[in-house]
Amino acid sequence: MFLAVFGQVRIPLAPPYLHSLTCGNRKRVLPVHTLGPHFAYDGVMSVRIRTRTDGSAYTQVRYRIAGKETSVSFDDHAEALEFDALVRKVGALKALEITKIVVAHDRGLTVGQWLNHHNDHLTGITAETLNNYRRYASKDFPGLVDIPINALTPDDVREWMQGLRNSNGAVPSGKTVANKHGYLAGALNAALERGHIKSNPCEHVRLPRTYREEMVFLEPDEYKILRAEIPDHWKPLVDFLVTSGARWSEATALRPQDVDRAAGTVRISRAWKKKEGGGYEVGPPKTKKSVRTINLPADVITQLDMSNEYVFTNSGRGRHNQEGVVRNASFAPNVWHPAVARAQSDGALTKRPRIHDLRHTCASWLIQAGRPLPAVQAQLGHNSIVTTVSVYGHLDRSSGKGNADALASLLKP
Repeated sequence: MFLAVFGQVRIPLAPPYLHSLTCGNRKRVLPVHTLGPHFAYDGVMSVRIRTRTDGSAYTQVRYRIAGKETSVSFDDHAEALEFDALVRKVGALKALEITKIVVAHDRGLTVGQWLNHHNDHLTGITAETLNNYRRYASKDFPGLVDIPINALTPDDVREWMQGLRNSNGAVPSGKTVANKHGYLAGALNAALERGHIKSNPCEHVRLPRTYREEMVFLEPDEYKILRAEIPDHWKPLVDFLVTSGARWSEATALRPQDVDRAAGTVRISRAWKKKEGGGYEVGPPKTKKSVRTINLPADVITQLDMSNEYVFTNSGRGRHNQEGVVRNASFAPNVWHPAVARAQSDGALTKRPRIHDLRHTCASWLIQAGRPLPAVQAQLGHNSIVTTVSVYGHLDRSSGKGNADALASLLKP
């Protein structure tokens, strides 16, 4: 006797056949391997209690595959309901495939169970990252979590990716899909290492092509136009962002003791992180190489306010106290966006930069000044020069100009 596992219910199946299928008026027993890939799930039709000629009762689960009516019979009504629930969650074809795979297994570890286990045993990540992973596991894999992990296939992963939607029903960005796919692939790699699966179903699944929002690089004159519209209290912050290339979370965590006015340097070793359960806490920057010491223009260093716990604080207007930490959720709509709108109102500024574009602008100014890409990498705190080259390499036209000059010399008579 074999056992097929649906949730925590064990269903006895007689070998070598798994299902008694009824098609029309004819009843016959079919092995699962005869149900080819042309079968498609059309939906559960009904769950009915029937009586055999000997008077014994059984439960029949009826559904459609490829438009044809078919059924599975169970002696135990609870087991029939478990199978019905499985069909509704993963489809009839996958339910039949699962029963075939888990036959003779005493228990089945589902994808959802493994993801929770994986999250509970992760180390070396921030609370914010762990919170994101737990949210992924609980909300973003509805079609996968009930599938036994050793039954998961690349096609399941592809169908999940195609069906991904944001909370508002919109198709998520390529980056969002890549992040969630990356998390799933990492969790399945861990399962592979522990022998729960023989291969990683994510390996041969191609990610969708991503559209990355265009970076905005401000020319010095354009920055001056925008800066003129920034309230005086916030000018030191935007000057710091555009000359340091620091991330917002790094700049707003800066303390007076991180600034060496005599040397003209700033030490970046902290950044704001989201806490599990809400709120923020100070932690390390994004990568190991994000911990760095950078030099800044003397005028930028001089205008920094060293009298509070943090270098950059709220203006004291509205409901924010003067010593309050600056948050993007307040700064962007109340300071940044209005300033950009004012700069654009008379056509003086045609671009629409985001706050993060000040970091991109810093990189572009350094490259225009002839600074080598490794120096740009050090300034921005990229973990790898590959990141710097892939993001900003197109701005460095020195090698391209050298290529053109070399080819031109070969064309001379």
